[in-house]
Amino acid sequence: MSLYRRMLLVMTQVQVDAALRRALALAQASGASLHVLGIHTPAECGVPDQGRQAAQPSAAFAHFASGLKALLDEQAPTGLHITFEALETATAGDLLPACIARCAPDLVIKGLSASPVRGLIDKYSVDRALLHTCQVPLQLVPAEAPAMPARILVAVDVAKADLAQQALNHALVEAGRQLGSACNGQVHLLSAYDLPMAMLANPDLAAPWAEQVRESLQAPFDELADIHGIVHAQRYFIEGAPLRVIQSLVATLKIDVVVVGVVQPRRWAKLIGDTTERLLNHAPCSLLTVRSASAD
Repeated sequence: MSLYRRMLLVMTQVQVDAALRRALALAQASGASLHVLGIHTPAECGVPDQGRQAAQPSAAFAHFASGLKALLDEQAPTGLHITFEALETATAGDLLPACIARCAPDLVIKGLSASPVRGLIDKYSVDRALLHTCQVPLQLVPAEAPAMPARILVAVDVAKADLAQQALNHALVEAGRQLGSACNGQVHLLSAYDLPMAMLANPDLAAPWAEQVRESLQAPFDELADIHGIVHAQRYFIEGAPLRVIQSLVATLKIDVVVVGVVQPRRWAKLIGDTTERLLNHAPCSLLTVRSASAD
């Protein structure tokens, strides 16, 4: 499993937070270079004008950029290669894809907003812009997270048999194993599944069919785990709503990072958010998101 070579840390505040500590620790452990992108949003901006950027940087931006550079110079471990740039914008979603493409990182890291619910509802927030535009694995780190994760939970969906979902499942496990290799962490694999409502209505009568459904889903789950070398003791095939099952396992196993996919929401999910967005609203631990090709 290859370690990270280039990492990108996105910062919106001048402070030593969990995301900075995570980025420094992972870069040092894997020997990767670290590029820090400071994003400053003018305080006077309300709803941004999509066709206009500030002609000149504000005084607040100059203070932000100089303060962030001084902070990085102070925190950088000896021997770690760090580069830095800062931008001022009210429309982060317009700039971030180009910045990420230019840096070509293996991993993007960002600290979660103090109020994730507010940040995700605001369609102009940096968190939401990254979640919906980042083409490489994105790690979102809450304030209480440790510098180095010890336990990683990869959540896959084996109920969908299409090739796109299968490719995403493999990409999720690979992303989890890559992180585990960099931090010497333990990787666990989960697939949560729901039985059809007709079976739930009369479980005694539907028991034989329910067992057949379970077996048909567990076969591709075990095959995926076998391919990637996930030991049986670290596999979890559980009936239940994915969000609830993930939250329960995070607490039970003391998980530090959950690896989840970003897919194109369908029907009601466009209004209430998919499992990944709803998981972010509660942020039980760090999240590592991997984008599906069908989400573009």
